[in-house]
Amino acid sequence: MEESVAGRPTKYKSDSIMERRERILRVARKMIAQSGVAELSVRELCARAGIAQKTLYNAFGSKDHVITLAVTQYTQEFNNSVYYKFPRKSLEGQIERMIKVHSRNTQLRSYTTAIMSVYNSAQSDRELRNAVRLMSTNAYRPFVEMLDEEKGLQSKVTPEHITAYLTTNTYATLTDWCIGDIEDQLLVERVCEGFLMIVAASTRGKHKAEAEQWLNDLRNGRPSWMTFRKMAEVEPGELRAAFLQTHKAKQQGQAEAEV
Repeated sequence: MEESVAGRPTKYKSDSIMERRERILRVARKMIAQSGVAELSVRELCARAGIAQKTLYNAFGSKDHVITLAVTQYTQEFNNSVYYKFPRKSLEGQIERMIKVHSRNTQLRSYTTAIMSVYNSAQSDRELRNAVRLMSTNAYRPFVEMLDEEKGLQSKVTPEHITAYLTTNTYATLTDWCIGDIEDQLLVERVCEGFLMIVAASTRGKHKAEAEQWLNDLRNGRPSWMTFRKMAEVEPGELRAAFLQTHKAKQQGQAEAEV
């Protein structure tokens, strides 16, 4: 089996190597949750996972590669566990997904900080940074494709253009939150406000009017926004479901180690 990050395959040629790979990612996720990415030591990670450092580098290439895989794996599990009420290719659907994701982020600061650390570091591998950026562009792509299909983008605004601005705004806002410049209770509003500002400035016709209406509702704290936001917040059950698969895998790994 081969798995890739940033377009490069990670090489796993046997069941034992696959098991070690999963063990490394489980331990990495636990360490990130406990103390964040800055304190993640490769030496300690390898000691906890019961492997040699050479094994880690052979399997993943770098510490950043381990971090990116560990956190993106969690993101995929979270996305698969969440139920959305509105279509993905709609403004309401995009806002709902953003509220889900960023209300989750306020509960998982260490994971979000890990991703932003990889993204913002001048020392990070360029392809890994692009892989982190792709997480955001993929989240916006269906909505932007809908705007393009319905001729809703203004002249000279391309899907690539607006998607790039949306991603840059999202990650800049998340970075400000990670370093404490934005309070937890304001993160969702700040990300959504930036999103709606860019959409309103880049679209026309009904799409522009709809974005401006939601933007006004958000800024004025109107019942339409407050009700929608409450409805879309991530629920504790959804957060637990995202961890369920990893928890079971961890228990299975422990049981095998005891045999």
